[in-house]
Amino acid sequence: MGRHYTGLEVTGSHAKQYADRNSLTVGAMKYWFFRIAAFASRAAPRRVIYAVAWLVSRILLILKRREVEAVAGNLQRAATFHGQPLDPVALRRRTRAVYYSFARYIVDYYRYAEGRDAELASLMEVENIQAMDRGLALGNGVVVVTAHLGNIENGGMSIIQRGYKFTVVALNQPDPRMNELFQRQRRARGMGVIVMGRATRDCLRTLHRNEIVALAGDRDFTNNRDTAVFFGAPARMPIGPARLALATGAPIVASFCVRRPDDGYKLFFYDPIFVDKTQDTVESLTRQVVQRLEQAIGDYPDQWYCFHNLWDVEEDWRLMQTYQQRG
Repeated sequence: MGRHYTGLEVTGSHAKQYADRNSLTVGAMKYWFFRIAAFASRAAPRRVIYAVAWLVSRILLILKRREVEAVAGNLQRAATFHGQPLDPVALRRRTRAVYYSFARYIVDYYRYAEGRDAELASLMEVENIQAMDRGLALGNGVVVVTAHLGNIENGGMSIIQRGYKFTVVALNQPDPRMNELFQRQRRARGMGVIVMGRATRDCLRTLHRNEIVALAGDRDFTNNRDTAVFFGAPARMPIGPARLALATGAPIVASFCVRRPDDGYKLFFYDPIFVDKTQDTVESLTRQVVQRLEQAIGDYPDQWYCFHNLWDVEEDWRLMQTYQQRG
């Protein structure tokens, strides 16, 4: 007599089949959510779609309790590091602000994908872009380090609008349709895209052409277990930017694109980190990058989209392994 499965007793190969089907279902839901978001973001007035984004953010706060707790913990750690710990009411308010900010980020990501260059330019304030020129003057390219802060995609588009050759290192999405959706958006903006997995070789080639390579500095999507002190405690942090800089002599420029209170944007650049190969190490350069991340996130905490506990090093590593396997 065959075994009857209730859905709570799935083991072995059946568990894998169940997990695969579940992953496909979730992937399909995400794909259609983003497709609908893309259409609505372009078709509706910005203020109208922001109202919908607010509602979506409130629903996410209810559905994703464990994730919300992680976000609150991250925000409290950052606030405490800067000497301004949050009381429970302020922490809840800031956590809600993160989700609303993220929902608006998705709206504007699609809204300004193509055909609205002039509108985006009118919303964008640019500060210290000369840091890029100072870096490129050496002829070794520039390694731009950013974070999941503000609207990094629209920041990249604004850099391209100013005539710079700009390539991003991107992680493949587990769902092929989702992956194509995101990559198509980037190509439409004029960005070069280097896929994680063969990034080092392609990054080196791009830098040797004296162009810009951009990487996220607050999440490590590799198999490395390297840590750096981030907001006062060890966390898995990417060392790729430091390694590229040491290999090529390219300066590192930290850059972020954040939302202003009037719903415009500010794209700003820290002064370059110039590399001295006789003295600098991966650790010393990474430390300088982390300091810039801590400053930017501390200034705009409600725009930092980190949805799990970075300081649980083993859990963070396992999450990245799972993501890579699904991809």
